[in-house]
Amino acid sequence: MKSSIYSILQKQVLFKTVKFTSTCFVLVGVVLFTSCNDNVYPRPKGNVRLEYPDAVYENLNTTRFSFERNNFTKHNVNDKGWLNIKYPNMKATVHLTYKHINGDSKLLIDEIHKLTYKHTVKASGIIERPYANAEQKTYGTLFEVTGDAASNLQFYVTDSVDNIVSGSLYFFTAPNADSLAPAVNYIKKDVIKIMETLKWNN
Repeated sequence: MKSSIYSILQKQVLFKTVKFTSTCFVLVGVVLFTSCNDNVYPRPKGNVRLEYPDAVYENLNTTRFSFERNNFTKHNVNDKGWLNIKYPNMKATVHLTYKHINGDSKLLIDEIHKLTYKHTVKASGIIERPYANAEQKTYGTLFEVTGDAASNLQFYVTDSVDNIVSGSLYFFTAPNADSLAPAVNYIKKDVIKIMETLKWNN
């Protein structure tokens, strides 16, 4: 009798073991099948793609000088008398400042150089691009500040005798060289246009 009960218990344990093992195999198979069919790929980094209109330039005249600006921009004069060229869709502004030299051209140019090179703390490099147009009496330099600097473009134009105009580009967003590169390259063309077309009114 004991032998018979023992035999029955063995069969029940064996049946439960087989059933449990079978269930495990089924669950493992389902997991593997599901994993194989759900292809998981790393998400690409989101980059905002900005598209800008082709530049169309028109003359902008001030009391001291004139130049051609991109009609995509807006402009205004602030309370200090400085001219601001604004790019609303890019959250960017080119600040233009005029000064009468009074024979101190070297001193003012040295100040512009010092201001530009203050950005070397965050900048990875500064490229200087000299400019000269003897016919229009305009001479200057464009500074391209690379890296996560507060201002990526600085420049000045002068006649070396009476007038000097300095400019700087600022974005109203956290500096990030990679994300701002398309906008900087677009605005750089406008800055070069300002330098090339600038004429003195006196």
